[in-house]
Amino acid sequence: MQENNFVRIKNCRLCKSEKLTPFIDFGKVSLGNDLQENKKKALESEKYPLVINKCNFCDHFQLGVSVNPQKLYATNYTYLSGIGNSFVKHLENYANWAFKEFQLSSENLVLDIGSNDGTCLKFFKNLGCRVLGIDPAKIPSDIANKNKIPTINEFFSSSLVDKILIEYGQVDFITSHNVLAHIEDIDLVFKNIYKLLKINSYFVFEIGYFPSVLKTGCFDTTYHEHLDYHHAKPLASFLTSIGFEVVDFIENKVQGGSLRTIVKKSQNPNLSISAMRFLEKESRSIITNTEFLNSWNSNIKDSMKSFEQKVKKLVNSGLKGAGYGVPTKATLILELGKLSQHFIPFIVEDNNNKIGRFLPSTGIPILPVSEINVQKPDFIVIFAWNFADDIIEKLSRIVSWKCRFIIPLPEYKEVSF
Repeated sequence: MQENNFVRIKNCRLCKSEKLTPFIDFGKVSLGNDLQENKKKALESEKYPLVINKCNFCDHFQLGVSVNPQKLYATNYTYLSGIGNSFVKHLENYANWAFKEFQLSSENLVLDIGSNDGTCLKFFKNLGCRVLGIDPAKIPSDIANKNKIPTINEFFSSSLVDKILIEYGQVDFITSHNVLAHIEDIDLVFKNIYKLLKINSYFVFEIGYFPSVLKTGCFDTTYHEHLDYHHAKPLASFLTSIGFEVVDFIENKVQGGSLRTIVKKSQNPNLSISAMRFLEKESRSIITNTEFLNSWNSNIKDSMKSFEQKVKKLVNSGLKGAGYGVPTKATLILELGKLSQHFIPFIVEDNNNKIGRFLPSTGIPILPVSEINVQKPDFIVIFAWNFADDIIEKLSRIVSWKCRFIIPLPEYKEVSF
């Protein structure tokens, strides 16, 4: 059903079952990346339902609505992979690992789906591989092409796949990072990836790992771009149904907890022993703990209420606040924490494409990091908490006055200088 730029998702995106039940409902929330050019537009930003449903047949978790991808990515998307130092290092280590693990060479073409500004492909290119990126967002695609990382600024569609096959032939290695939970037609995308790959070649992708999110309470990875909340069990069934051999699942701590999934285009779509061991381990994790799942909603409310009270107490005592970082997650944290511009007068950013804009719903202005020295806030909330170590290290070189750095998640923490 089409309703003002979104459709309600009535079937499981992996197994197609209609047996969906609500898991957590955040109400109507603004699009996290819908940064506006003035405060008036920001305060008038559209809000969309943000609810996670659970499939009672395969246990997959997914959003209840899908916002028009054109509205999400093509017009106003400003996220850049190359901003966070720790994530850049992760991508470099990943490229080095993949190059050795899959014996890639200068003859091989590496394709990145959702390649953003080309940060990951840059490392494959440095290793000697031929590279090609695909991304629908114009700003990061333009940056990649400017940096001589060939990037097609389009959605990953069947017609584009046909063009790639004509121009390049089948691909030796396909990769993707934190993208495949964001795609509209997941079934078609995986089938197109299968079509693009050479036989016995690999597709490796990283996605948020929902059991890690549940365990840490990092609910702010819930946003409208992020349609799926994956764990290995339903994903394994889905991948083998496409025709892939599932080689392995590897958990890591990147972006609050991610799952690296290694699949192979083979004539034997099954699960490796290693993949089956991971599934067995997962079956004993919190993802199957009904009591824990049922308490997750109330735990989030308690966490955000405590965060709200602590920040408001600081402001009401006469202290001046600010924020650092405008990731997509900042919008949900601000809305659940009921923090207006009165409490967070401004947020600073390293990404020049965000500076000068205003956050949706709250209208908080986004300023350059240099503003910290001008305003000299008494406390700074680090909304990009997954890069807190990098940010605190940077702030320690800037801040010469008494200041508290607040990390809202996974657990509220204050660091004083």
